[in-house]
Amino acid sequence: MQNTSKLCTAMLCTLAPAFVNTQAVAQTAENTPAEKIEEVSIIAKRIFNDTQIVSPVSTIDEADLQRVSVITVEDAIAHAPSLVVRRRFIGDPNGVIGIRGANMFQGTHSMVFADGMPLHYHLQTRYSGSPRWSLISPSEIEKVDVVYGPFSAEYSGNAMGGVVNITSKTPDQQKIVIDGTLINQDYSVLGHQDNYAGYKTFISYQDKIDKLTFFASFNRLKNQSQPQSQYRSTFSEANPTQPEASQQNPEVTGAVKGLDEFAKPQLYYGHSGTEEATSDLVKFKLGYDFGQTQVRANLAYEQRQREENQHLNFVTDSAGNPIWDGTVSQNNQLFNIRGSNYQQRYQDRNSLLASFGISGLINQSDWAFDGFYSHFKILKDQEIRSGRNPQDPAYQSENTNFKGRLTEYDNTGWQIFDLKLGSESLFGNTAQRLSVGLHLDSYELNLISDDYNSITGEKATDETDGNKATGRTDSGGQAATMAAFFQYGYRLNRQWDLALGLRYEDWQTEQGYIGATALKNRAESAFSPKVSLGYFPTDKLSLRYSVARAVRFPIVEELYRNEDAIGGGSAFISDPSLNPEKGVFHNVSINQALDNGQLGLNLFYDVVEDVIFNQSTQSNSGTITTSLPSDEVATKGVEFSYQAEQLGGLPLHIKYNLSYIDAEITKNQLDPSIIGNAFPRLPKWRSNLVLAYQTSKTTEVSTNLRYASNAYSRLDNQDIAENVFGAQDDYLIAGIKGNWQLNSQLKLSLGVDNINNEKAYVYHPWPQRTFYLEGKYVFTAEQE
Repeated sequence: MQNTSKLCTAMLCTLAPAFVNTQAVAQTAENTPAEKIEEVSIIAKRIFNDTQIVSPVSTIDEADLQRVSVITVEDAIAHAPSLVVRRRFIGDPNGVIGIRGANMFQGTHSMVFADGMPLHYHLQTRYSGSPRWSLISPSEIEKVDVVYGPFSAEYSGNAMGGVVNITSKTPDQQKIVIDGTLINQDYSVLGHQDNYAGYKTFISYQDKIDKLTFFASFNRLKNQSQPQSQYRSTFSEANPTQPEASQQNPEVTGAVKGLDEFAKPQLYYGHSGTEEATSDLVKFKLGYDFGQTQVRANLAYEQRQREENQHLNFVTDSAGNPIWDGTVSQNNQLFNIRGSNYQQRYQDRNSLLASFGISGLINQSDWAFDGFYSHFKILKDQEIRSGRNPQDPAYQSENTNFKGRLTEYDNTGWQIFDLKLGSESLFGNTAQRLSVGLHLDSYELNLISDDYNSITGEKATDETDGNKATGRTDSGGQAATMAAFFQYGYRLNRQWDLALGLRYEDWQTEQGYIGATALKNRAESAFSPKVSLGYFPTDKLSLRYSVARAVRFPIVEELYRNEDAIGGGSAFISDPSLNPEKGVFHNVSINQALDNGQLGLNLFYDVVEDVIFNQSTQSNSGTITTSLPSDEVATKGVEFSYQAEQLGGLPLHIKYNLSYIDAEITKNQLDPSIIGNAFPRLPKWRSNLVLAYQTSKTTEVSTNLRYASNAYSRLDNQDIAENVFGAQDDYLIAGIKGNWQLNSQLKLSLGVDNINNEKAYVYHPWPQRTFYLEGKYVFTAEQE
């Protein structure tokens, strides 16, 4: 990246004073009484805590995590208010997230961090832009905080929906953890039944030696998915006056009648079969305390493989031979089979995420600092599509004509640097607090797409110059942001608190290209002010109103990615002229502490202009995805939450939430007909419940429910059918889990998800009834 040198120079120049102060702090700490030295991690959390003061927050602690089956990180937040992760199956790399008024395909409206390392993937959108959840294993998690809305200046406009902050466990002694889970799912769709299995293994070693903490782990997840795609076609009645016309098409059997999401009759002729996903994660974490200063380093390497090569073809001719392509007839109904649907897919992806941080007190003053640098790079990401199925008679000829496809990412990744300074007693006044910060990021995406012979492994040859050529359009570019912020708080008296924030962002793009066409560089800047006022009439009741402006700049894919639809494939059309999204966000929070729990109510209203939405449309040449701006979307909503321990004097825990969201397209000059429509992929109602009963000191049984009402996938709201491929169904999914602590070292768990076997679609089908058996063994030095 061209911005790399600029970013690294800025990082070193900014960190230099911090290192100087670190030495002073370390030297002074030697003469400081031990009882006055606080842990740096606690100082950092306290100093930069204003974000959780001005924003609604939902916390999932370690006890909550034990009460549901957490096989991947997405499970940890599955029951949080106003939040959804569309994880199609366990091990799915496309676990897109939606928070509040940000739908699940607006991943650029959400941010995800693990110990400060960004897991959000703000290079792409839709399913390709899902967070890299698998760069942290669920066995590492200590707690998760979900911060709603962009009400703190600490975060960019990408927090329009919210922020997920994952905190991992800190080593406190020598410990070895071995964790294993078996997975099994029954599945039935379109009259075809099957069973899919998988497993997860985790092993870690951690230790604390004086001031050094060390953690190393390996996590493997291998699982089979239910069929993700179903293949269908419209049909027409053959002309009875011309029987010879229908005779020209093979007579077949096996296609299943149904509907598409627009409630139009279809014939389903096959599905994608199981997808097998394997993910291996190697993780290292180091921490060291220098008096009141701490340094930390993280390294995560993931290797992921996906295979989709078990397609099921329903359709056979009179001799029992499968028909893979062409126009056919079943019961005098003509329909078309697209052979490219059955192409096999293989993906191999290797990623590396590294970070380094330093935090501490400055010269024993009331000021603390935190500097953090992270670097994510795709080392290898290749997807091969075979063009046709190997059983298709046209497989050889299609590959000879380079109808396969090879997609690669080259020089793709990001670098991010943050420096924050803060004080909880500004100018010696404990009623005032201040945090300021500097943020630098640099993103680069290069998408290389080639026509390919999947038999020989050759790319197509461009006859005009004799070189290996794409046959398709390569595209990519770079985007960088420099930002500065301050967040000021003033406790006016015991009952009133005022917080003010301001964020300035300078955004630039460069080296954008679509094929051989170089695109113009762009540069824009924006200010985002924030105001929050809190009122505390009693020790247990708090009220707070927060209002914020947020600006979200387009990402590289939205600006520059272009793919051709060749041979019935998919196309992506970007728009280099897209404007930034600009929104104003309001939130009123009411929280009442109870003797054994808490009640919470949030009322929110958002208005966002120039909303970028990626919509796919089917055409004769395949699927076309465009980046379309909607002039304005207004969202209003209500969230209610309740949690309690020892409910009714029993060892019963309850955690419940209910949310209502109404998102409406209020302005749209490009297509006025959609004004008043519901914004896609946003259910009006969501609700979650977790109940846990401790039957003994060593045994706990819990149950959980997840509910969402139906929604639309399209801006025109024409997808009205339910329980079909492509729909956004309502669903009620129930689960149960039992935990048995056999002794201090060994724990067993048994769980069932979707125990009611709900059959529903969120475009792709949700998993059906799934069983888990988990065992965990912990060995500590004291047990030796």
